[in-house]
Amino acid sequence: MKHWYAVYTKPKKEAQVHALLQEQGLETYLPAVRRKVQRRDRPEWVVYFPCYLFVRVDFQTTPRSSIDWLPGVRHIVRSGEQPTVVADEIIELIRQRLDNLEIVGYSDLKQGDRVRITAGPLRDLEAIFDRPLPPKERVRILLDVMGRMTPVEIDPRQVEKL
Repeated sequence: MKHWYAVYTKPKKEAQVHALLQEQGLETYLPAVRRKVQRRDRPEWVVYFPCYLFVRVDFQTTPRSSIDWLPGVRHIVRSGEQPTVVADEIIELIRQRLDNLEIVGYSDLKQGDRVRITAGPLRDLEAIFDRPLPPKERVRILLDVMGRMTPVEIDPRQVEKL
């Protein structure tokens, strides 16, 4: 019987493994979201779970080694020696939530803009937007701590322009 399994990949190899698994005729799911800020030197899509993707397979008919030994694969996520089944409901929930998720990236913030933190332990504090940190999909803000501007890295969805 076919079940979903999580595959742990080497960094930045998710798309390669995804393509190789599809070439084998296996059903796969690589959760990704569209970047808000487009640049020619960066892909349009961002992998939502770095180093992970999902494959639907029946290990009675497909040997585990056909996945474990693919280039870019570290291993199938397992509990002990047995691969861990990911429930169909979990995969469907991830798909639904990512479909409803806004595009990732920072908004139209410019250096020096005043912002308010909307979530997390620093919620409701005001800060100054410094710059985006694209490789990490985070932004750097400057928070006034005891009269000194302290840089803080934060998820761009946790700040709003004042």
